[in-house]
Amino acid sequence: MSPIPQTAFKPFKGRTIRLTKLDPCCTPPPEGTPCSVAVFDSFTTVSIEPNVEEGEVAFERKANGDVCINERDPNLLQDLTVSLTLCQVLPEDISLLTGWPVTRDAAGQAIGFDIMSGVSTDETGVEIWSGVAGIDCGQGARYGYTVLPCTSGWQIDGTIEWAGIDTIWAITLTATAKDNHAWGSGPYAVQNDLLGAPGPLLDPMQSPGSLARIMSTDVPPPALTDGCVAATAENGYLFPPDESPSP
Repeated sequence: MSPIPQTAFKPFKGRTIRLTKLDPCCTPPPEGTPCSVAVFDSFTTVSIEPNVEEGEVAFERKANGDVCINERDPNLLQDLTVSLTLCQVLPEDISLLTGWPVTRDAAGQAIGFDIMSGVSTDETGVEIWSGVAGIDCGQGARYGYTVLPCTSGWQIDGTIEWAGIDTIWAITLTATAKDNHAWGSGPYAVQNDLLGAPGPLLDPMQSPGSLARIMSTDVPPPALTDGCVAATAENGYLFPPDESPSP
């Protein structure tokens, strides 16, 4: 059997982010859960930074200066720090990440949010779509796809600034990506099967272990939502945890 070649790709320009509200065990919500999914493109930057504990070093020299022992334990990847910078106020999306309360007008429209003191314990799944350099449109288009199946502890980071015309407003939020979750193959259609039909991840994510997955896909980004919406098939939520197809 001939080996199957790898698919090399270069992610280019972030396009869309989808947030999914998770329970305290980082399990996707039951079907129909209100205000548990949000899709937006009002961001300027998403970054992932590793938090690595360096292995202990045992080093000693002999009396004559030669090395007696030189050993080092492997470095340990503990988790990832996720940073998201928004270029617009998205009250319900920010609340979905942080758990901060949303402010509404007389008609019930979300018009703002409160920044709360204390600890944020809400858990959120984060998916990011990008273009792929060289194959970004038309037939055979591919997309970059990254999923962080469990992020927690979202907090404000840096400065929010109101100033003159040369100052562009932005808000940055940071969180920790964790490896204990129940994402598995995921509740959405993000990858084509052999027949070309969109479905969940063909290779389920490990737990514990998988902090993030970076891959390419033929499935385009989901449609934007107006704030948060219910976890329903109409909003792309096709495979609730109790109905996820077996890998």
